[in-house]
Amino acid sequence: MSRKFHQHTKIRKKGLPPGTLIYTGYRTDKPSSVFSVQFTENKYAEQPYYRNELRKNPGLIWVDIRSLTETALISTIGDDFRIHPLALEDVLDTQQRPKLEEFDNGLFIILPNLTFKPETVEIVCEQIAIFIGSDFVLSFQEDPDDNFAHVRKRAQEGLGRIRKKGPDYLAYALLDTVVDGYYVVLDGIQTQLFDLEETLHRNGAEPEVKAGIFNLKHVVNHFRQKVLPLRDAATRLYRTESELVDTSNRLYLRDVVDHVAQILDGIDSQRDMLSSLESLYHAEASNRLNNVMRLLTVISTIFIPLSFVAGVYGMNFDNMPELHTRFGYFIVLSGMLAAMVGMLIYFREKRWI
Repeated sequence: MSRKFHQHTKIRKKGLPPGTLIYTGYRTDKPSSVFSVQFTENKYAEQPYYRNELRKNPGLIWVDIRSLTETALISTIGDDFRIHPLALEDVLDTQQRPKLEEFDNGLFIILPNLTFKPETVEIVCEQIAIFIGSDFVLSFQEDPDDNFAHVRKRAQEGLGRIRKKGPDYLAYALLDTVVDGYYVVLDGIQTQLFDLEETLHRNGAEPEVKAGIFNLKHVVNHFRQKVLPLRDAATRLYRTESELVDTSNRLYLRDVVDHVAQILDGIDSQRDMLSSLESLYHAEASNRLNNVMRLLTVISTIFIPLSFVAGVYGMNFDNMPELHTRFGYFIVLSGMLAAMVGMLIYFREKRWI
């Protein structure tokens, strides 16, 4: 299996002042796009662009930026919404760990959007950043693909509570969408685990099984590394004293914390399964080696007395009466064959072969 290792381009920021906006990811082939969504409980509007005049309209505004290649555009949006330069820097630094930061005018959340590719047995990570303000939500998706289409559809059709709640509930819906995607990753890895376990039981300790265990261990550890810091960030968001989070919505945020905990429990369970599979692989390899050694031992045991008889009658002494027996050659061969068959029957009864 081939793996892709992307250069950590954060080294390009060495020596630059804090807040310098440089995109450090590797998804540089597509330009940025912006979608603006505005809604109240009774009205919904959507535009495939962003302009500062849109903020004058009543209701909550959600600006969704996809692809982070155009730093000037992101800087303009950040200035319009008075986003702290360090927050914008973290948006473009796609090697950030999941975290929650509180600013004077909002809450800033970073989390990974994860996708499992079974054909290459690897996890693809995309950074998602969300800024929650008093009457707005900004979402930054590293990929140009839309991960929040279902949330936008719910808002468009007035389903659920999105148009009845504030920006904190919209941010919860975005977080919940990303976290729910972790279950898909978990199921994909689980399928690979079951297939690997079946292959091990069917074919034994084959080299491809060892490679599969190594690859899955790498994937599971990477998965855990990405999700583990999110538990602390989600817990901090649930317990924050910020006025931007309504008390009635804390139950939903606690649900996100529970989901992250379930994902981590599933990851730990998969790590235990991989450890058991690795132990079983080594046991199968040892058992295969033992079977080979036992077969060789049986063969050696059978040929030891035969070699002894052949060695005795291979000596060049003149005074050996058996050498002049008319049927001596056939008698010795028959005796050797009988001894061999008798030993095979004995070993068979003892289940040594």
